[in-house]
Amino acid sequence: MSERLLGDAVRSVFVSGGAGFIGSHLLDMLLGQGYRVTAYDNLSNGRREFIEHHFDDPAFRFVEGDMLDLERVVRELEGHDLAWHLAANTDIIGCHERPERDLRDCVEATFNMVEAMRRVGVRDIIFSSTGAVYGDLCLDRATSEEAGPLLPISGYAAGKIGSEAFISSYCHMYGLRGWMFRFGNVIGGRMTHGVIYDFINKLRRNPRELEILGDGTQEKNYFLVEECIDGMGFAYRNIAMDEEHPCDVFNLGTDSVTPVVKIARIVIEEMGLEGVEVKIAGTPRAWPGDQPRVHITVDRMRELGWTARLSSDEAVRRAVRRMLGKEE
Repeated sequence: MSERLLGDAVRSVFVSGGAGFIGSHLLDMLLGQGYRVTAYDNLSNGRREFIEHHFDDPAFRFVEGDMLDLERVVRELEGHDLAWHLAANTDIIGCHERPERDLRDCVEATFNMVEAMRRVGVRDIIFSSTGAVYGDLCLDRATSEEAGPLLPISGYAAGKIGSEAFISSYCHMYGLRGWMFRFGNVIGGRMTHGVIYDFINKLRRNPRELEILGDGTQEKNYFLVEECIDGMGFAYRNIAMDEEHPCDVFNLGTDSVTPVVKIARIVIEEMGLEGVEVKIAGTPRAWPGDQPRVHITVDRMRELGWTARLSSDEAVRRAVRRMLGKEE
């Protein structure tokens, strides 16, 4: 990447969820390019060990805090040029039993983020949404940013739609500018959940058998975490927002998908296993709210000048190797 991620006008960045999977990789990139960074995280999903190699860097500050504490967010945000809002509930399965988490950790957390921005005068926000907002619209056909109505099938997706709505409203009412991204599945090292993480751990427990939840027809768009960050940075640098058009939403990912059975084969190959019996659970969905097939178009980002370098299959293999410690 020839340009600095956010250009030269930005000097200091507030990263909510900075100790998480995407957040910790973002810190590596921002600090490596000379930005000053505050990572704000309550460590419910994030891990201190993901970011502790930056603790001696004078350009870095870690705040262990909760996005639900509005007054704390206001205090810690002041003096930054940009908010990169990654903090959210990521326990999609567990929230079936605790649905209030998606309301609090997605919607209320995002409200607090933009309200803090309004109070202290930080204008720009980059937000990580999800392709899950499309619900069953993207089940069998590639779905663009214009698709609707958005009818979520999980609390996580509902929380992200609510978050997008509050960002849009604050951009239109209070002069904020928002770049919102609906991702495919972001993968790489430091994953703490997801199909690759689950398959590796299942096979470590029992290298003779691997159960695939759902009906085995699942396929989704997978891309590497550094490509995800690069795409968001590209859009921020190159897509201007103004008073008449203060925010926008972009699909982000690869232009291909990987079937779950192929992920299983890649994990088995990279772990050097033979004779593994792969079993399909046979249920329509792997869990309540699961989206077995996610197809999104990335034509708009391509037309604007950005594409992922690796295919979905290539990204999966690279991520598996990283999780197994076979490459950085």
